Amino acid sequence: MASIPETQTAIQLSAFGIDNITVGQLPVPSPGAGEVLVRITARPVNPSDVFSVIGVYPGYKPKDFPAVPGLEGAGEVAALGPNVSGRLSVGQRVVATQWRGAVEGRGTWQQYVLAAEEDLVPVPDDLPDDAACQALINPVPVIGMMEELAVPEGEVVIFTAAGSALGRMFLRYASTRGVKVVATCRREEQVEELKQAGAYDAVVLGADADALVARVSELTGGRGAWGALDSIAGSTPAKIAPAVREGGTIIVYGAMSGPNVDWNVGQCLFRGVALKGFWLVPWLAAKPAEEQRRVLTDVLEHMRSGLLPPMKTDVRPLEEAAAALRDQAIEGRPAKIVLRG
Repeated sequence: MASIPETQTAIQLSAFGIDNITVGQLPVPSPGAGEVLVRITARPVNPSDVFSVIGVYPGYKPKDFPAVPGLEGAGEVAALGPNVSGRLSVGQRVVATQWRGAVEGRGTWQQYVLAAEEDLVPVPDDLPDDAACQALINPVPVIGMMEELAVPEGEVVIFTAAGSALGRMFLRYASTRGVKVVATCRREEQVEELKQAGAYDAVVLGADADALVARVSELTGGRGAWGALDSIAGSTPAKIAPAVREGGTIIVYGAMSGPNVDWNVGQCLFRGVALKGFWLVPWLAAKPAEEQRRVLTDVLEHMRSGLLPPMKTDVRPLEEAAAALRDQAIEGRPAKIVLRG
């Protein structure tokens, strides 16, 4: 491990808005009791980073400006503070169940970050940093939402907009657990692609969703899907609700069409279909620290084995963070943008 400098390169946000990003220098902090200084080497660019920078993500609330963005990353232990357990050593590669300073504006888009020792998890030697840095924001919800739905083996789940990175991970993970996923997409040419990615079946979700309801009814003998996962919001939950069994649950984990949901109250009044949200932060925080580390350790192993394969990466310098945020919004990107430096 190289010697620790006094200052570091950091992406700084002077106010909310991508146009307010600059590249600057900040002091390198020293770890306090129970803390670890981590040299961050790789940081993925996620939709939540875009929402953080524009000021609409509740998981990023800087105390003041300038602030440093970045909610996820991988790196090496640079220094250990007093009163750590000895579980980690200098030079060890790590990821975190949470970067506690990030919510206050001390995120991972800088070279050195302080972390609580209890939040850090070692990275397998054969999992590169560009992959390991993706371990939190996409793979953990795959496991969490499957746990929340408690889907029995052999049952059907609906997954909307399944061509996303998270969607493809879910298709792979569900198939290994014996859960059948009916994926929805917007274009006919995506149907076969999603089947090859692990979907049991795929349906174009049209304006009235009749094809989805008919196909799910056929696959389930008229019972309906056990539940559904939706990242679109808007009118989509109401469209897919008739395809869900009585007493089933639709989990909304994204809002691609905007912050509002149109809902047919008859679905909950007369069929008992529940509509609920899923957010990674409170789901993971509700678990003891040891259990949080176990979840992330399992994810890293699943990534290493290919069960939860990381996306291909488009590696950029840390200094190009503003351009990376703009490119993150481009639909159909073939690779995850990762900031190095």
